Amino acid sequence: MKPRVAMWCLAALLGMLVVASGAGGCGTEGTPAGTSAPVSSGTSVTDVPTVSTTATSRPTTTLASTTTRLDPALMLLQDLTLREKAAQVLLLAFEGTTLLPATKALLTENPPGGLLLLARNVTGAEQLASLTAALQNAAVAGGSRVGLLVAADQEGGPVQRIRYGVPSVPAARVLGQDSSPGEAARLAGETATSLLRLGVNMNLAPVADVVSDPQSFLYRRTYAGDPTLVADFVESVAAAYARAGLIAVVKHFPGHGSAGGNTHGEVVLSEATQTEFATTHLVPFKAAFATGVQCVMVSHLVVKAYDPDRPASLSDAVIQGLLREGLGFSGLVIADDLEMAGAAGSETGTAEAAQAGDIGAIAVSALEAGCDLLISTGTLDRQKQMLDAIVAAVNDGRLSRQRLDQAVLHVLALKARYGLTPP
Repeated sequence: MKPRVAMWCLAALLGMLVVASGAGGCGTEGTPAGTSAPVSSGTSVTDVPTVSTTATSRPTTTLASTTTRLDPALMLLQDLTLREKAAQVLLLAFEGTTLLPATKALLTENPPGGLLLLARNVTGAEQLASLTAALQNAAVAGGSRVGLLVAADQEGGPVQRIRYGVPSVPAARVLGQDSSPGEAARLAGETATSLLRLGVNMNLAPVADVVSDPQSFLYRRTYAGDPTLVADFVESVAAAYARAGLIAVVKHFPGHGSAGGNTHGEVVLSEATQTEFATTHLVPFKAAFATGVQCVMVSHLVVKAYDPDRPASLSDAVIQGLLREGLGFSGLVIADDLEMAGAAGSETGTAEAAQAGDIGAIAVSALEAGCDLLISTGTLDRQKQMLDAIVAAVNDGRLSRQRLDQAVLHVLALKARYGLTPP
C-alpha cells in the first residue's frame, strides 16, 4: 500500500491539473443516517483518468481528461491494483453461518465489492450480526481499504432471506391491494433499521416490475398491474430505506412484467414495444430515479424492442442507450445473478447450459455492456473464474481499463456515501 502522505501529495498534484466538473456517480437519494448532507461522488464516470495497472503492481495514473474533479472515490481507485479493481465489481454469495476458512481466504486474498446473504447463511439475529461483523473484520485484516457491501433480498412476503430480528413484511401484492404507500414506507423504515442493526447495508428491493398476470412468478412480489400505483409504492419504500441509511436497489430493469417466463431457468423474450415500455414498464423506474434512487438491478430479459440478440444485462443498447442516455441514470448498475439461465442468452437457453457455460466470459460481457456490479450465487471456483476473466480481459484489451475504472468508481462512490470508505 502507498503511504497516505504520498497518496495525498498525488491528489494535490492532480487537483491542480484538473477542472472541477458536475457531480456524477450515484444519484442524490435521501441523506444516509449519521450524515448531515448527501455526499456527492464528484466524479464524472464518463470521463475519468486512465489508471495503468498490472494484476500485481501498484498503478500509475495518466490523465485522460481535464474535466474530472478529484474525490475520495477516485483517490481510492488510484491505489488499487488491477486484481483489486476486478474484485470490487463482484457481489458474491458464500457458504456458512460463520466465517468459514474459504470465505476468510477470499476476503484476505481478493476482497470482493460485497457479499450476498442467502437464507442458508442465517439462523438467528445474534448469529447474523456476529457473521456480518466477522466478514467486515476479515476484509480489513486482509488489507482492504474499503468496507464490504453486505446485501440481502428482503422484499417481504415470499422473498425474505432474513427471518430473525426484522419485521415480518407482507408480500408486495398484499400491500398493493390492501394497504397504502405510506404503510409500506413505515414497514420499509422498520426493515431498514433492523437490517442495519444486523450489519446488512444493502437491500435488493423494492421490486418495480408492473405485473398483471397472476401466473407470473413475480405476481406476489410486485405491487400491482397499474404502473402509477407501482410507482407510488416504489417511491415510498425506496425513500424510507434512504432516510434510514440503507442502500436500496430497484429491480428488475427494464421491467420483467413485460414478458412471461422466468429467467432463473430459461431465456425469456419480451415482445413489448418501446411505447409499451414508456407507458407502463419504465414508469416506476423513472419515478424511482427522479427521487434519487442510486442503484438499479438489470434483468436477463431479452428485450426485443431495444436489443433482440442479447439479454438486457449484457446489452449496451439497454444499459448505455436506454438506461444511461435515455433515462439519465448515473448511479450503480447491478447485473442480476449471472448464474441464471437468462444471463447465458439465446445461445444456451437452459439453466443447465448456463451453469456449464463460461461464467468468466459472461462477467466480462456484462461489464462491457455497462454493468458495474455483478452478482454470483455460484461456487467459489466459478466466482474465481469471473475474477480471473476480468483481469485477463483487461490485460488482453477486450475490456478497456477505462470501462473497469468507471464501474469501480460507481462502487467506491456508493461506499463513500454510506461510510464504507476511509474518511
